[in-house]
Amino acid sequence: MADDLLLGLDVGTTNIKALIFTTNGALAASASIATPTERPQPGWAEHDPSALWQAVVDVIRRALASIDEPRRVRGLAVASVGEAGVLVDASGAPLTPIIAWYDRRTAPYVQRWNVHDDPLETFRLTGMLPVPIYGVFKLQWLRDYEPDGYAAATTWLHVADYIAFRLCGARTTDYSLASRSMLFDLRARRWSDVLIDRAGLRGDLLPEPVASGTRIGVVTPEAAAATGLAPGTVVGAGGHDHVCGALAADVRRAGDCLDSMGTAEAAFLPLDDVPLDERLFIANVSSWTHVTFGAHVARDRYYVMDGLFSSGAAVEWMRGIVAPGALLHAAVAEIEALAVAAPPGSLGVLFLPHLTAGERGAFVGLTVSSGRAALARAVYEGLAFEWRHMLDHMEQMLGMRARTIRAIGGGTRLPVWMGIKAHVLGRPIQVLDIDESVALGAAALGGIAAGVYGSEDEAVGALRVCARTVAPDDALHALYERIYREAFLRLAPALALVHTALNELEMP
Repeated sequence: MADDLLLGLDVGTTNIKALIFTTNGALAASASIATPTERPQPGWAEHDPSALWQAVVDVIRRALASIDEPRRVRGLAVASVGEAGVLVDASGAPLTPIIAWYDRRTAPYVQRWNVHDDPLETFRLTGMLPVPIYGVFKLQWLRDYEPDGYAAATTWLHVADYIAFRLCGARTTDYSLASRSMLFDLRARRWSDVLIDRAGLRGDLLPEPVASGTRIGVVTPEAAAATGLAPGTVVGAGGHDHVCGALAADVRRAGDCLDSMGTAEAAFLPLDDVPLDERLFIANVSSWTHVTFGAHVARDRYYVMDGLFSSGAAVEWMRGIVAPGALLHAAVAEIEALAVAAPPGSLGVLFLPHLTAGERGAFVGLTVSSGRAALARAVYEGLAFEWRHMLDHMEQMLGMRARTIRAIGGGTRLPVWMGIKAHVLGRPIQVLDIDESVALGAAALGGIAAGVYGSEDEAVGALRVCARTVAPDDALHALYERIYREAFLRLAPALALVHTALNELEMP
């Protein structure tokens, strides 16, 4: 086992990464490439499946270049964004583009669903409230606007499923990705005939759902020739990216909390069960943000999660404003320095961090004194307020309080942001020293599938993960508590209504 290696693939919104780890989680090799994305119309985003596969091939080859013997890689699994997928035919050829998870062309289908169907029943089955990103609406759009591809298709594969299929030929999905479709009976862990019929879709398109870490096949000779992997390398079922990251962070038990900080950001609480009842439904629809329940990649466990689509994306947007053209490291350092230069509270400027397609953000409280420093700090504070609200909402719904908060992802490398977040929460945050937690979680699942680990507990226990604690300052927490309750919680829901009206008017 000492010489064994594991490969984790992370097919994300911004980048595709291949990371090779030792069995104790030490990084042995890595490579990254930008996720190929096309934007054929305003508000649309999609991926060419062939270009996506070629990017995966390239990134695996780059990672393997520094490994002396590819056969040392015993197992692999793929993590990916959660709601995007592709229709393939009997030979496995892709028939349609992959509609990006955040694409909003499907919004009219949500409106029709809400008019004709009972959202409470949908929630009882899936743990979800209808929003445009889910797979059910992408499939309806493809049925109506790509009818030839839909008719010729034999399988719908999520992004991670498609890459695994190209590697080993298996047409499967895992429970965590299936539960992002709004077609999955969450507690029964099977596709819902009721919802498939209601959506007017073909149930035969949906692949067999299996537990993450299940051995689904081995790398074929064709995939081996393309990627440089050894033929016969075990491929395991992976999962949804945030959820794979939770596995690597050992956020598997009730009472733990994960802050997964990427281009998008998630607040994630593991659950032993999912109480999908009317009380939770009412609590969910009464908030301006809505949580979703899903299947964990950890065996026989669930989660509740809320997401901010434009978290790291908001920092990247601010980087383009305060340091256009600067190298990434220098620009991020400038944002951090600016945020430190402004006083807590950002001179009364409040940022509402909703910038992705279909959403609208805002700066409120601007004056002639509001310079770059105040705006930079306001972005950090607004993101922290939003994440605080997501966590508060979930805890209040479930009648619980997280014992520990662990943070992973690129945002953890920004100390000013992390400090502000701890002050806003009034709770310590354990920042885990895992640069690529999503890929590490996927690699652990590949190791389970290959029998490198005898169990999930053994896999997670083998990972050597260090952590540092970011502690809140009591005086700053008191200040931020006042801003949060007296300003943010009053403004955010009101602005959400304004943004809805602007979107309906299709204003640029």
